[in-house]
Amino acid sequence: MKASDVNIGYYAYVEKFTRDGFEPYNVFSHWRFLEDTQENLKKNKDDKAAFEERLKLDAMYYFWSKCEWEIIVSAWPPNENVPEEKIDVYDQLKMNWNIFVDYVWNHRKEICRIKYD
Repeated sequence: MKASDVNIGYYAYVEKFTRDGFEPYNVFSHWRFLEDTQENLKKNKDDKAAFEERLKLDAMYYFWSKCEWEIIVSAWPPNENVPEEKIDVYDQLKMNWNIFVDYVWNHRKEICRIKYD
């Protein structure tokens, strides 16, 4: 089963490759993150706490503080009293961390069957 054949996804905003805006990005499209998540699910199939800790480390490794995963967020309309803030995909995942962990845990069978396109 290919990634494009399943309806599994958890999205964060990233800059478009053409640099003319933003687009939602499915974190499971990152083949190494997907591969490590699959390995983690198989290794920790009965231990959600251990799974969550490894998932956090993997998300940090692939998406934290790397310019290709960062966007700048600012107030609208612009306000000089509100500073711009740089956030990355990891920050976006952390905002709903419990929901993300539950999503991956509850869809582990489908995630483990995905083969990278």
